[in-house]
Amino acid sequence: MPIATTRAAYVTNNGSDSISVLDRNGDAVVTVAVDVDPSAHEAPHHLTVDAPGGRLFVALAFPPEEAPAAKDKHGSHGAADGVGMLARLELTTLSVQDTRDVAQNPGDVVLTHDRTRVLVTHFDMRRAMKQAAAGSSPSALFAPLQVWDATTMEKRAERPLCVAPHGVVTTADDAWAIVACYGSDELCVVDLSQPTLPTSRYPLGNAPGLLGAPSYGPYSAVLSPDEALVAVSDLEAKDVRFFDWKTRRFVTEHTLPVGGRAMMPDWVGPRTLLQPTQGPDGLLRIDAEKGLVEKQVTFDRATCEAPHVVRHAKDGRVYVVCEGNHKDPGAVLEVDPDTLAVRKRWIVGVYPDGIAFGE
Repeated sequence: MPIATTRAAYVTNNGSDSISVLDRNGDAVVTVAVDVDPSAHEAPHHLTVDAPGGRLFVALAFPPEEAPAAKDKHGSHGAADGVGMLARLELTTLSVQDTRDVAQNPGDVVLTHDRTRVLVTHFDMRRAMKQAAAGSSPSALFAPLQVWDATTMEKRAERPLCVAPHGVVTTADDAWAIVACYGSDELCVVDLSQPTLPTSRYPLGNAPGLLGAPSYGPYSAVLSPDEALVAVSDLEAKDVRFFDWKTRRFVTEHTLPVGGRAMMPDWVGPRTLLQPTQGPDGLLRIDAEKGLVEKQVTFDRATCEAPHVVRHAKDGRVYVVCEGNHKDPGAVLEVDPDTLAVRKRWIVGVYPDGIAFGE
């Protein structure tokens, strides 16, 4: 790989079954196919990097095809619930080293801070809706949180958690996982120290939707650098809510409407959050202490269509992944964390939706 790991950003291209590596200090972009099954659409969705270990972990969703070819377990997505996959790649070549089947529709994937475990959520709304239509019990709608050993690739723990869990973050001591449960309008706090993964549930508000038909639709949960607040971003309510980690309660007076579907944000300071939105497509700089928007920009389609995630690197630089129209190549922006002005733009693959750094 011609781009040094320390300068690299790794981007999943959901629509073109590839990972793009961009040079954060230059213009170069190298794209490598992730093709573990030539007959299937892998749809890599989110990734996490272990730079010291020389490893990259990526979730492969294998979504339904319009005209599935019933060849193997990945060939009938349109008619059956096909499993997803967790793949471990060698970081410098992006060659696939190992794979494991996970549950349907893997969502987020994160590495614990000690680099020993990989957590995978499952954004399985399709199955949840089928179970709801069939009149199944609430627990039948739940999708799991899985914990995998980063070295042996063996499953350490699994628990049916909630309906369509997606964004997940761990505390610095790796004792707790905090998960946004889109389909059940709740935040789940999971004890990672026990193999049974004991879980506490916190409703987002007083007017949740039916299971599988959320009113709030929490999609992402990110923990502030001092671990005081969890920012929970909602697709359906189009707002950001703040959960006090110490008291385990939502700070309801600071719930902040953002005017669009709140995607996956990141903290750039103890109380400063950068929140991307879709419909309209834009980026907000939020003061979580006061519960107000400090700065807001709107992107035109030529700059950033459908911003999906914001992530900041250890050097303080901030990046926005832009999905695009899901047919043509998307983009990654570097933005100024204070003014939100675009500093640089890279073209990547089709439908990018995840980014991680080789730091």
